[in-house]
Amino acid sequence: GYLEDSDVDSADKEWVWTHYGTAYNAFYTFFEITLSGSWPAKVRPLLLKVSQGLFLFFALYVTIIVFAVIRVIGAIFLRDTLDAAHNDAEHLVAERLKKKAQDVAKLEQVFRDIDESEDGIITEKVLSGVLSNPKCQAYFQTLDLDVNEGSALFRLLDQGDGEVTLDEFIQGIMRCRGPARAIDQVALHAEMKHLDAKLCRLLRHFTGEADAAPRRVEG
Repeated sequence: GYLEDSDVDSADKEWVWTHYGTAYNAFYTFFEITLSGSWPAKVRPLLLKVSQGLFLFFALYVTIIVFAVIRVIGAIFLRDTLDAAHNDAEHLVAERLKKKAQDVAKLEQVFRDIDESEDGIITEKVLSGVLSNPKCQAYFQTLDLDVNEGSALFRLLDQGDGEVTLDEFIQGIMRCRGPARAIDQVALHAEMKHLDAKLCRLLRHFTGEADAAPRRVEG
């Protein structure tokens, strides 16, 4: 055999023995060829030193096992990872929707508790009276709403008619939830809306006065 041939260089015999001389050596070499991508360094010397006839075997092995099977396994693991991430995202969305529904139910109950007259609206006086109670303030803080004055909260919720309905209450509270700076931003937006409404009324008033002035002169 190759290892017994006296014409073969001893260094080449040692290389072949080290990589393929025993079942253990051969198994470990194929393990490296398969998983480490070192097949050129492990195969080419064997083809040059032992037999080029081994090319067909290694060509099939590298093509089918190294390139095909390993990449298929990798693709399966990647797909499972992406599926798990997608499921996590769906679970997170479902949890947030569930929590939002629970919060809306809590706010509906809060509105009913505040609306003692049961007419479906609350006024600034009623809301200010409720928030003057420290326990009520603490409860609102459990809803991530940092507010201490009922009048300030009412201005955020009111759409300009001096009353707050259930829908306005829920939508306004959901916008205001979060740290103090978040409610400050909503408050600024609400104040700008109120200011815009006042300016529009003033503009209509002065426009009406300007139109009436020529008619008074003519009369």
